[in-house]
Amino acid sequence: MSERGVRAGVRRLFRLALHRPDWAADEADAELESVLQERVDFLVSGGMAPDAARAEALGRLGDSIHGARARLQHSAERRERHLMLSEWLDDLLTDGRYALRSLRRSPAVATAAILTLALAIGANTAIFSAVNAVMIRPLPFQQPDRLVALWEKNPDFHWYQEDAAPANYIDWQEQVSAFADVAAYPSFPGTVTLTGSGAPRLLPAQVVTGNFFEVLGIRPFLGRTLRPSETWSTGGPSAAVLSYRCWRDVFGADRGLVGRTVQLDGQSVEVAGVLPERFAYPGLDVDVWQAVGWDPTARTQVWFRRAHFVRTVARLKPGATAESANAAFQAVVTRLEHDYPATNTHMGAGLTPLHDFLIGSTRLPLLVMFGSVAVLLLIACANVGNLLLVRAAGREREAALRLALGAGRGRLVRMAFAESLVLATLGGAAGVALGGWGTRILVAMQPPGMLPVQDLSMNWGVLAYAVAGTALSALLFGIAPAVWMGRRIPADALHEEGRTASGSLRSGRLGDAILVCQVALAIALTLGAGLLVRSYLVLQGVAPGFESQGVLAVRIVLPGIRFDSTRKVLSFYDELEARARALPGVEAAALVSQVPLGPPSWSSQFSIAGHPTPDQGTQAIHRELSREYHKVMRVPLLRGRFITDADRREAPYVVLINETLARTYFQGENPIGQRVAFDRIPDSMSTWRTIIGVVADERQASLAESPQPEFVAPYSQEARSAMTLLVRTRGDPATLGPAVRQIVAQLDPGLAISSMQTMDEVRMASLARDRFLTALLLSFALVGVVLGLVGVYGVVAQLARRRTREMGIRIALGARVGQVQWIVVRHGVVVTLLGVALGVGAALATTGALRTLLYHVAPTDPATFVLVPLLALVTSALASWLPAIRVSRADPSDVLRSD
Repeated sequence: MSERGVRAGVRRLFRLALHRPDWAADEADAELESVLQERVDFLVSGGMAPDAARAEALGRLGDSIHGARARLQHSAERRERHLMLSEWLDDLLTDGRYALRSLRRSPAVATAAILTLALAIGANTAIFSAVNAVMIRPLPFQQPDRLVALWEKNPDFHWYQEDAAPANYIDWQEQVSAFADVAAYPSFPGTVTLTGSGAPRLLPAQVVTGNFFEVLGIRPFLGRTLRPSETWSTGGPSAAVLSYRCWRDVFGADRGLVGRTVQLDGQSVEVAGVLPERFAYPGLDVDVWQAVGWDPTARTQVWFRRAHFVRTVARLKPGATAESANAAFQAVVTRLEHDYPATNTHMGAGLTPLHDFLIGSTRLPLLVMFGSVAVLLLIACANVGNLLLVRAAGREREAALRLALGAGRGRLVRMAFAESLVLATLGGAAGVALGGWGTRILVAMQPPGMLPVQDLSMNWGVLAYAVAGTALSALLFGIAPAVWMGRRIPADALHEEGRTASGSLRSGRLGDAILVCQVALAIALTLGAGLLVRSYLVLQGVAPGFESQGVLAVRIVLPGIRFDSTRKVLSFYDELEARARALPGVEAAALVSQVPLGPPSWSSQFSIAGHPTPDQGTQAIHRELSREYHKVMRVPLLRGRFITDADRREAPYVVLINETLARTYFQGENPIGQRVAFDRIPDSMSTWRTIIGVVADERQASLAESPQPEFVAPYSQEARSAMTLLVRTRGDPATLGPAVRQIVAQLDPGLAISSMQTMDEVRMASLARDRFLTALLLSFALVGVVLGLVGVYGVVAQLARRRTREMGIRIALGARVGQVQWIVVRHGVVVTLLGVALGVGAALATTGALRTLLYHVAPTDPATFVLVPLLALVTSALASWLPAIRVSRADPSDVLRSD
């Protein structure tokens, strides 16, 4: 059969044959002719000549004949449509029943195909749920497309899309006419301790400007939201808005709670309202929302424009476009740089759609995962397509008999597609169920901050994607067997010997082509996963600069309402440190404001006494700690001395610096004894600190980021209400947890510990995102490789089955067993080699997209691009060897006798 005939058969498969105007017109003409002839016969019987009678009959009908003809044709077309649709549906049901009976006769093939599709479609559904929730689903706010995020940038500090200074934010709010309003919130969420209702309970909290919910367009479920006036502290009662989850789970969904007061951090706070159940702000999992309550006098102070710690959200005015708003915004930014050179020099700003800004760095990992599962689905379709092709080749005599008995080729094509559709439907249904389960696993296993949203529930969009994926799968893996069945010539198939048929050889070539594509996809996917594995292993081997084993980290935040003085804060932490140090098995205990590899610390510019002010800005991060910190973390001293008990608040201010800061700003100098101030341009209000020592670098933000310049100050001179207690022990540090909890409860029964984990857990948590992405892609790649090996085994086994007679003859003629086995194995290796070549080429063209996800590993890493193909060739050779052993054991006499 020609290619044109195959295409025609496929077209007939998807066409209902409802429109046959020539047939309907013929039927209408025939009926009109019958009516006309009756009239002519009547006139002739009355004595009129036949020609005159016909002319008279036509004259009496006149123009109405055209309308009658059109009505008759329309009626005929409708009748034909109904008949053909009924026939098409009957054929479809018949084909479906036949497909089910056929699959029941081959349970192994059906089960393998359904499981393969279910796994691939399930993975696609789960990942697409995340893609849909994060990248496609609009933000749950009023007119979310009118919301933009405002951010700052500064080339001196390599800032881009960074937090804004609160004073700058206020000027943007007041001076940019294109903004209807602008809200802000600090970029570091906090916690509050709920007391008065049983044991102290820690709740995630966030402070925002009072107009935050108005800008987002959020109406409360109960009560009210915050008011714009509450942005500033006026000495009035504090108010809080609760999440629906907190109201339901913590307060038992008490509708009378609104207007009452609760104890948060020891302070009476009025519950102003409850937010809607579906409200969620991406990246913030918050139960208690409060107003920032800034001091009105802060606006005129330098620090309020120098400190950058708020994220801002603006709503565009009606009619304003992003371009016009940005033009007005840039005019204000330029004016502020001119008006405040001390803080705003080179300080630029920009705006981004809020949705895009909140997605942030999540976009690339999600797209990588989505691309991986899409490739996995293609691999699964190729695998199932080869299974069905082998099955179709085994049933070619049946198809030939159907053709010989009068079945149309289009009908055979449709039967093949019906079987594919049944398999895809069953696999798709199982895949959707697996996808729902996989979505819950994805939410549970994702590391904190991986996905900015928590609601990954399946909706109609996800189900539509699953249905589309199922339909596409049916089409993809159904093409090969459908084309094969449509192209066979009945006479050839009936006269060919089943095992040596040229048709079987042609089906083998088609199967080989499919297998090459399958192997190529599996290799490309495995190379991407291999690069991430290499990157993760390199990253895991990075020295953090401290010894994490045997250290427990306990985070505590002191409420300002009870600890309202430096003396009270120091007294509590001094006692906590002393009691922890006295616990059995404890080697050392210390306090630190931020643990390494943990949340970010604060940073500032600085100046060095006697050094000229640099053209570009200086920047260093800050931590505060107690004297035994470096003993606990085993960080070596490189020069000078450590902090001692003498470095108290009343003593001269001192500071340690890390090796990076010393190398960057004190080249060729001894930093010990030199003085620094945490201001770029010092003035009479600046505090000067003496450098007393240089310590080795610690990785501050993550293992992937190089150490930044850092100042380390005695916590007694820079008291912080939030500190982490570090305790080193000779045994398992987790066993100290109950004892530390008891100490905290004895010191203050109203305190709740913010977090408690070992430093090994902190180190592993810093790798969680890389580990999660690597494990996920490696899982997809392994499934793809297994499917590829199954495909190699299936194709080679089919080849061995077709050539059993040939191999028997070779053995009878004296061929060695190894030679016969190599003939079979060679076929699998050659097909794999072609697939590997295509896969490597595809990977070279695509792995560049992984560049930002890799750590010290090139997207074309030679080790990965050699090892993965080599393993693929070895495993495919093993998969090919198994059927080769079977065929080489065939008894030549039995083979020849059965032939």
